[in-house]
Amino acid sequence: MATRTERATLLTYEEVAETLRMHPQTLRQWVSQKKFPHLKIGANVRFTQAMIDQYIKSTLVDPTCVISHSSQKDSQDCLKEEEDA
Repeated sequence: MATRTERATLLTYEEVAETLRMHPQTLRQWVSQKKFPHLKIGANVRFTQAMIDQYIKSTLVDPTCVISHSSQKDSQDCLKEEEDA
């Protein structure tokens, strides 16, 4: 049987919201909209650190392809680079 330290620690809305520096209600909305990975255990919603890491990784912006609002040329160049890749 796995010891407590070998098992994934389950985190609450409050713990995850604090980690991400956001309001717990925002996280609740994201969960209800299925925008954030979570576990349902009965009526309770819980999270693992791996889920938080997965979410953060999925929201990373590629700094080599940032489009400025003022330059249509930048956006065309960026889109062309994505097509070529």
